[in-house]
Amino acid sequence: MQLALDQFRISIGRVRDLIALHNSVRATATSALDVSDILRASLVLAVSALDYCVHEVVTLGMLEIYRGQRPEPSLSANTSQSAFSRFQVSLGAARQERIMAIDVASWLESEIQQNYGSSFLLQSHTIPSLIPAIANSIENKLNSSISWLESEIRETLSFKSFQQPDKIADAIRLISDKKLWDEVAFQIGRPTKDIKQQLILIVDRRNKIAHEADIDPTFNIGDRWNIDELLVNNAVDFIEQVVESIHRLL
Repeated sequence: MQLALDQFRISIGRVRDLIALHNSVRATATSALDVSDILRASLVLAVSALDYCVHEVVTLGMLEIYRGQRPEPSLSANTSQSAFSRFQVSLGAARQERIMAIDVASWLESEIQQNYGSSFLLQSHTIPSLIPAIANSIENKLNSSISWLESEIRETLSFKSFQQPDKIADAIRLISDKKLWDEVAFQIGRPTKDIKQQLILIVDRRNKIAHEADIDPTFNIGDRWNIDELLVNNAVDFIEQVVESIHRLL
């Protein structure tokens, strides 16, 4: 989880550098030069940092659950499985796990021989003396299985955007049963509705920039919605608050 937060902080640092660049250029350039697009890029990158952070948090969290380092979320209402348990992976990716399960005796023999040498299997052993070797083999297998599972998680999540509050809550539900926005709002000290609404407004503005060239259709051709340093700084500060809060509660 810390890795995801560290990456987010680096990304937000780059956003703040871009805002500083805007301020520097604006202070030295003539008024004929419009540098507001630097602010637009900053806002888009800030939302992107949030999106990427949620992807990483969920991926790392699911891997921790698989390894037994994090508890699986409890069942939600009217479901027989947690969101984590319902997450789908391809049979092709799980092929090696299936082969191992079908012939676990051969697999254990091969693993123990590889880890302890052929002579180990020729010695006499009691069940208690074999347990550490078996446990070590299973643990190694569990750790080596992470690569295919991580690929599956990343592939599935790559088609999803985690920017809107409800989508972020759905993502976090894969690794936690906490009421995300209630918890975040409590930490920030504002009503849940206000927190979600502010994020929606930020993402909506991001979408105008990314998908509509930030053009205001009510004015002349080429006119764009107004943007300024205060608006972008407030958005960046808010996104940072949200991510730091999510990290603390997870």
